Amino acid sequence: MPLLTDPARTDVPDAPATDGTEPVRAWRSLEEWHAGGAGREAVSREHPPGAMSPPEGVARRTFLQLATASLAAAGFSGCFRQPPEKILPYSTPPEGLTPGVPLHFATGMEWNGRTVGLVVASHEGRPTKVEGNPLHPASLGAAGIFEQAALLGLYDPARAKTARLQGVEAAWGTVRDALRKQAERQDGGAGLRFLVEPTGSPLVQALYARIQARFPRARIIPWGVALADGRREGTRLAYGRVLDVVHDVGREVVVALDDDFLATTQPGHLRAARDFVNARKPEAMNRLWVAESTLTVTGGFADERLRMRPSQGVALMLALAAEVGRGLRGIAPANPSRGVTPALASGLAGLSAPPTALTDAQRAWALGAARDLLLHRGQGRVTVGACQPPRVHALAFALDEALGNTPRLLEPVALPDGDPGALSSLLGELSEGKADTLIITAWNPAWTATVDSDFARRLERVPFRLYHGLHEDETAVRCPHFVPATHAFESWRDGRAPDGTASVLQPLIAPLFPGAVSEVELLSVFAGLDSQGPYELLKSLWRERSGAPADFEARWETWLADGVIPETQAAPARAVLDEAAVLKAVREAAGPKAPEGMELSLVLDARLYDGRFAGNAWLQELPEPVTKLTWDNAALLSPATARTLDLEKGDVARIEMLGQVVEVPVLVLPGQPDNTVTLALGHGRERVGPVGQGVGVNAYRLRSRSMPWGGTLTSFTRTGRHHALAVTQEHWSMEGRDLALQFTQAAFSAKPQALEFLQEKQERLYPPNALLKSDRHQWAMAIDLHRCTGCSACMVACQAENNVQVVGREGVLKSREMHWLRIDRYFLGDPDDPGFISQPVACVHCEAAPCEYVCPVNATVHSDEGLNQMVYNRCIGTRYCSNNCPYKVRRFNYLEYQRREPLTKLRQNPDVTVRSRGVMEKCTYCVQRIERARTVARAAHRDVRDGEVRTACQQACPTEAITFGDLLAPESRVRREHEDPRHYKLLNTLGTQPRTVHLVRLKNPAPKGGA
Repeated sequence: MPLLTDPARTDVPDAPATDGTEPVRAWRSLEEWHAGGAGREAVSREHPPGAMSPPEGVARRTFLQLATASLAAAGFSGCFRQPPEKILPYSTPPEGLTPGVPLHFATGMEWNGRTVGLVVASHEGRPTKVEGNPLHPASLGAAGIFEQAALLGLYDPARAKTARLQGVEAAWGTVRDALRKQAERQDGGAGLRFLVEPTGSPLVQALYARIQARFPRARIIPWGVALADGRREGTRLAYGRVLDVVHDVGREVVVALDDDFLATTQPGHLRAARDFVNARKPEAMNRLWVAESTLTVTGGFADERLRMRPSQGVALMLALAAEVGRGLRGIAPANPSRGVTPALASGLAGLSAPPTALTDAQRAWALGAARDLLLHRGQGRVTVGACQPPRVHALAFALDEALGNTPRLLEPVALPDGDPGALSSLLGELSEGKADTLIITAWNPAWTATVDSDFARRLERVPFRLYHGLHEDETAVRCPHFVPATHAFESWRDGRAPDGTASVLQPLIAPLFPGAVSEVELLSVFAGLDSQGPYELLKSLWRERSGAPADFEARWETWLADGVIPETQAAPARAVLDEAAVLKAVREAAGPKAPEGMELSLVLDARLYDGRFAGNAWLQELPEPVTKLTWDNAALLSPATARTLDLEKGDVARIEMLGQVVEVPVLVLPGQPDNTVTLALGHGRERVGPVGQGVGVNAYRLRSRSMPWGGTLTSFTRTGRHHALAVTQEHWSMEGRDLALQFTQAAFSAKPQALEFLQEKQERLYPPNALLKSDRHQWAMAIDLHRCTGCSACMVACQAENNVQVVGREGVLKSREMHWLRIDRYFLGDPDDPGFISQPVACVHCEAAPCEYVCPVNATVHSDEGLNQMVYNRCIGTRYCSNNCPYKVRRFNYLEYQRREPLTKLRQNPDVTVRSRGVMEKCTYCVQRIERARTVARAAHRDVRDGEVRTACQQACPTEAITFGDLLAPESRVRREHEDPRHYKLLNTLGTQPRTVHLVRLKNPAPKGGA
């Protein structure tokens, strides 16, 4: 893509010229694209309506939503304590605790059955910050939004606190005695059932095996929204059994069919993002082909992106397979050791998609992708999303095998695997009364169940039903017996990464609520091991697995300190593609038809996942990476479909499918396929606590067992009502100047001087700073848009590190969100089928900062090391600095958002000042980390080394898109990036001389006429 330019200019064409040298129009929203009349007035305002209005108080409901995120039960203060067992700090344990100096412990967090390795900072025994573990293969030092926001979940006062037995509060000991009676049964467990989430924990899997051995007739059934994954059955079809697929997307050519592999909801997405961008070096770029049913962060990175409806996935894969098959005819097998024969090429070539199933543009995309794969045999990858049927996945495996792109296959890490027959059998047993005891440890099945399963009603037929959960949620209310669960940071456990690497997950703190019990403790009752605690069970298991060596104690402490058990990575599975079975399944299946009617696509929410994070205020207020929507979900429509239905943003539509009806507001999304509605799951919770209660619409009501990810709608009509959506992208304005910049690789190579006017020093409005600059350090930052996926991990990291508060839906609607770091999203080109680019923006620490000259009390000043500093104690709230900031990165405390209750004090970072009402705040370059590094260096009688200071956003970023360091260090990475030909200074023409520079993003589109 060529350079982005001012959207307000009238001399810029709407589409790039054929030679790729003309600029393309960049815009933030459809309102800005159509800016005329009232629209022109709205987008030209410096501040959005309401942003600068005086505070008028807060509604009682909103107050409760925000306050309860940090309120605690009465008498809670001072109750936190460390676990009784020995836990070890990360890497080198200190000799003793030093007040004010945090300790760092290696641990991890499991979700979707796989573990992400973490390092958690602890101040005087209370966890305060979550980082990635650089030694763990799934994180490589990065941390995603769910892992970081889990810290807020730890201190959530809405967590369940006490157990129940027959609906009456009871101590855990009393409930355990009742469970022991259930475990004394003599029928071999004929009516005993466990509903669990698949887990990679060797300890929990060992408990499952012991329970199964003790009760041969008992059954352990997997449950989870993400289990409806076509990839699982696709491996069964292609290789004869269920296997895990670890996609290596660090290839020269990647073809993604409805697979958002960079999304936060994907297992292993941190590693996938790192691998992908590392293969996308500006000097030697890979190429990404994406066909998708809604605009995603992966689609934003695509060099060749294609819109498609969900039902067109089969036809598009058939067209791609046929083109690859024709290209492979007469060519020797790419990988004879895998047993792939030339017959596969002939079989693929014989496939075809009906003429009416695809458009000409879609067939051209399939042809171009096939040619690119053929040109890069052995260096490509074909990936398919979970919502596509198994035969599409099986065809993708066949393509990779035929092209020599051997898939990385492992035996399943998370067990029990998602056998759909097991769940159907359980539902039948519940109806027939064959199950007399049901132990539920899976997350909230009564709410996530498909409508046609009627799970909630069938559940009530079980005489003894117990739910183990973190909250008293929709499932807990339907179970007379309940046991509150411990948080991931409160209990001993182990886990495995997507590649099988094992870790010991040590607790950071003893359970905040004494009634909380871990899953291991609950299962050990039925395993007959409840006389031992989780720590003893875990240590005993790994002593046995390691062969009980004489130095086991030393090894154990090393495993705890490092957070990784070495040499536990899973070996590749021995599997051979069943070519005949794949081709037979594809030929015998009903052929794809031309799309008809409106289609619904249900997706996991990028912020709430399946709904388990709905009570987390950080995630509710985090803008969705593509739509920038907060505190809601919405039906996404294309501009053309919205025009046809006469719908605009916020209009409430009525969706009917399979006899079920939901009413949901509409959000018009450029790049969305026509006649396709995308709706995120996880919203509309009924029992989750004040933060997430009733926020959004429950899309699970449209989910069925036969169509878990959507299908053809019965009707889609407007209701005439309107619902205001809290979308952050239209907030603030930079007057249409060059902001997020993008070139094609070829265009930039031919004309690298195109950025000179954004790199050169410009005339200043204000005189040079009279203060002498330090000759020891000059701090600066660089943000590489070429590596940034827009995942928002940096935003959550900044919020956690700097005690940034949430303001609630009403506050966001008034543009009063407090995030110090925002991620802007800009569309490129045609509104019906644009690309888009993400751009992180925080205070850029101008050397000639306009804010410093207008503050009447000198509350914003410049340091000799280049930092634009805020002196909170001086600020009187005039907001002159915000008015004079061209980057719009300052945040004002209109209300007392910080609540100083006990639970808040436990979570907050003591190194960062807590701001109060009437104070301006902004990014500080994590000055507290600079000062801590300076203190350590001074104690060692040396200077601060390059790389010793890492800001919170830099440390969390999975793609290493953010660099911070000292410009005076000759070999520093930040200095190299400040001298990189791709760097530019945001709004450089104003002469502010920002210390933060951005690096342009490059694209590598296929040559015209084919790859």
